[in-house]
Amino acid sequence: MMKVYLIIIFWLANNRTMTISIPCPREDLTRREVEAAAYKMMKNKVLLSENGVPATGYKHAFLRTIDETLLP
Repeated sequence: MMKVYLIIIFWLANNRTMTISIPCPREDLTRREVEAAAYKMMKNKVLLSENGVPATGYKHAFLRTIDETLLP
């Protein structure tokens, strides 16, 4: 069974990164849509790290595809 995740990586105010993983992204999703959503989340201060550090920049995004096969 194939599982697909949208991975978005943000820069934090402390120069570290934060990664969010979204399962089952829409198949026709574009880079521009992801970038626009990422910038909107940062503008509205939606994302904080587990230590409360805000996301301040968009680094990049990609799709991660995982193929899982049950053992017989």
